[in-house]
Amino acid sequence: MERFSEREIEILRLMTEGLSNREISQRLALSPETIKWYNKQLFSKLGVSSRARAAAAATEYGLLNSPGPSAAQEGVIRRSNLPAQLNSYVGRTREISELKELLRSSRLVVLTGAGGTGKTRLALQIAAELQGNYREGAWLAELATLNEPGLVPDVISRVFDLNLPGDASLVDGLKRFLAPKHVLLLLDNFEHLLGAAPLIGELLAAAPQLTVLATSREPTRIYGEHVYPVEPLPLPSEEEAGHTEQLLANESVALFVQRARAARPSLRFDSPQVAAAARICHRLDGLPLAIELAASVTDVFAPSVLAERLAHDLWSLPDGRRDAPARHATLQAAIDWSYRLLDPDEQAGFRRLSVFRGGATLEGIEAVCRRGRSTETVRLVTSLVGKNFLQPREDHGEPRFTMLETVREFAAAHLESERETEVVRLSHAAYFAELSERADREFRGPRNAYWMRRLRSEHQNFAAALDWSLHGPEPSYGLRLAASLDDHWYYNGFFTEGRHWTDLAEQRSEAAPAIVRARLLRSIGNLGYARGDLGRSRASLEAAVELYRAQSDERGTAWCLASLALTGLASEGGRRQGVEWAELALEIFRRSQDRPGEADALNILGELARVQGDDDRARRYYEECLNLVQQTGETVREGMQYENLGVLAYRRGDYQLSRDLIRRGMTLSLNLGTNYGLASHLATLAGPVAALGQPRKAARLLGAANTHLQALGLDQQPADQPDLRRFLQAVLQALGEDEFQAEWDRGQAMTLQEAVDWALSDEAPDTDLVSAR
Repeated sequence: MERFSEREIEILRLMTEGLSNREISQRLALSPETIKWYNKQLFSKLGVSSRARAAAAATEYGLLNSPGPSAAQEGVIRRSNLPAQLNSYVGRTREISELKELLRSSRLVVLTGAGGTGKTRLALQIAAELQGNYREGAWLAELATLNEPGLVPDVISRVFDLNLPGDASLVDGLKRFLAPKHVLLLLDNFEHLLGAAPLIGELLAAAPQLTVLATSREPTRIYGEHVYPVEPLPLPSEEEAGHTEQLLANESVALFVQRARAARPSLRFDSPQVAAAARICHRLDGLPLAIELAASVTDVFAPSVLAERLAHDLWSLPDGRRDAPARHATLQAAIDWSYRLLDPDEQAGFRRLSVFRGGATLEGIEAVCRRGRSTETVRLVTSLVGKNFLQPREDHGEPRFTMLETVREFAAAHLESERETEVVRLSHAAYFAELSERADREFRGPRNAYWMRRLRSEHQNFAAALDWSLHGPEPSYGLRLAASLDDHWYYNGFFTEGRHWTDLAEQRSEAAPAIVRARLLRSIGNLGYARGDLGRSRASLEAAVELYRAQSDERGTAWCLASLALTGLASEGGRRQGVEWAELALEIFRRSQDRPGEADALNILGELARVQGDDDRARRYYEECLNLVQQTGETVREGMQYENLGVLAYRRGDYQLSRDLIRRGMTLSLNLGTNYGLASHLATLAGPVAALGQPRKAARLLGAANTHLQALGLDQQPADQPDLRRFLQAVLQALGEDEFQAEWDRGQAMTLQEAVDWALSDEAPDTDLVSAR
């Protein structure tokens, strides 16, 4: 029996308890379409056709008694980002052997070949088999969606969780990071970014243990490059044509047979059908993608029928241009031919799916692609997955569907030819504007962790919608997105992008409704504070207050007043004014029973009291805020309160408690995946770590925190800076400049993941001091 995911077991359990699809949807905070999708997968895996039979099968097989993953397993941190493959790899035995040998002697290997030859899949297979040979593993940088060579350093830095800013220092930061690393870096789809080729040469020169494996339709022309052409799969010879066993041993035929059996398990490959499979592979020039697409429709056409159709149809297709490379034309023809086999509803859905970037949920597909179709979304998606137009994966318990970039571009071209692009992009932008506003309303409540992850998953879609809307004739959707995504940009570490989009949105906001412009100005103000631009932050927030008051929106006013309270930290008068604003905001929040707002105001009052040196009052505010967010479920703010209380514990000399509290907050940030929170915790943890006798470890944590905050384009928040300066001075005094600098540099070379792992352990440098001097 096939394996079941945790989410599938969870849904099966609720189904067995008699809950309806809607009840399960509400219980698990998933859309009804998602529950339907899971039901279809469960019925298929169990071999049943009804809920009652599914429940009986679950009991019979003991599925509901299966233990979940252990806490240790849940705490495992990913050390490679290579995607798990959904099917086995077929063929390429010679190529795999040769490439493994080649990578022992060459540090830059580029797989070249026409589209559809399977460069990416081969490279992933090689990387997966070799990742254990590299101390820091194998990592994939996907470049297909990039348009500018200048963005390549940013993508590579994000692969390693560096998130370095996109300026000249970014390349230097990558060089420093990679210099001591023994790592295999896979650059996929490099052909349209050859302007970034010199960067790869610079990284290889700076990092002697770095190996780069790239896929490209043409060589990079970098010195030391070893080009490895990836040809189509070998085809059966004329001598093999009458020998079934020899045909089955051929790699292209073997690929077709395996994928066809996956599409139609009952299919019998007798001699005539094997011979037909060989003809199909010949007709498709041995191109793996074309073969897989053809095999996916064997649930409709037997191989013998399929071979006959291809013999008459393939070369007459419009995409098989005479001036195009033969294999490229064959691939386009194969995709187009498979596209023609879809019914009109499926074709429309397939075309419209091309507007998504980075994948889509069932809910998103339903919202964007349903116009004018009668086909149910689950049936559409299931059909397209079965025909290899979509690839499914599970994203934090929710199915997500992606397209190969070649297929997506094909679909986008057909969307344009049908003159549907602008209409579908409008639907896409409208859906993601609504989604961002829904997230904004729910972010600071019990679904905080869900929205942290969901917004990260949709980051590319948000960018696509913002770009289309703010550069086009329909800016209203981009304004709504820019107004409601500040929490996403803040906590998930996309400050530079957030500033870019909010600046552009402000330029196009003249005709925006007052309430949208007010929220946009609040977003600009919040991002300005995070980046230390207190002047712009204050001006934007004051303008937002005027707009909210003109709309008689007390809660909107209160949120702005709370944020304004922190913009005057530099002066005593500004701090006094800040307390007045924060107290007024707290009063409004309590009157309107806005508990997330109340928590925000309490935290800000705690910050102001701490900066003013009133630690007892600050502690009362922080503890009240912590108690409140534990009730509301705002996990990200809960982590912040542990950090704040940890700093206060340090200030009163309780270093053990301080370390424990900050580590507790760090663990919450780690579970949420908030890079900003993790970098901030690394810095504050340095104080108690040094005081407990590990100043070298503290210096290393400070170095790691500094490099990752700079990578996010940030400094520590103004309210935290006085304490962090004290930590820095204490560590510097304990070590002296030379030792401090050596440990700081080691910290700067650590990935965020490495630094957090080490921070949460009790391990110290072998030469650390017994106690701080």
